[in-house]
Amino acid sequence: MLKKALPLLLLFISLFLFISCDFLENELNLRSSGGGGGKGTVSTITVKANAAWKYSGEADPAFTYTYSPDPLPSGVSLTGELTRDPGEDWGSYVIRQGTLKLTGENASKYSLDFIAGVFTIYTH
Repeated sequence: MLKKALPLLLLFISLFLFISCDFLENELNLRSSGGGGGKGTVSTITVKANAAWKYSGEADPAFTYTYSPDPLPSGVSLTGELTRDPGEDWGSYVIRQGTLKLTGENASKYSLDFIAGVFTIYTH
């Protein structure tokens, strides 16, 4: 019975974590800045990691994100990859900024505000 109920329980936990993203950002300090800033900063570009999941034993999916403003300002690009906290046991892990940064001729005029996401591993 527990084996059949476990995936449903994990789904509820994941939904709770996804809905509680604002709590996670503030209480666990999951926001970070980088890739710009300094003298001449005129605005912020916000990047939010999308929630992702997999079944235990599978390869990680590509981690994706959304950003605003969309489209990015002229002369600004996002390069690099998101990472996640290590582990392969079922449960939830934080998707982090990794190497993602602002690049381009106008990147120094902007700061990057990153909002972490939740990555969940389910059992079969």
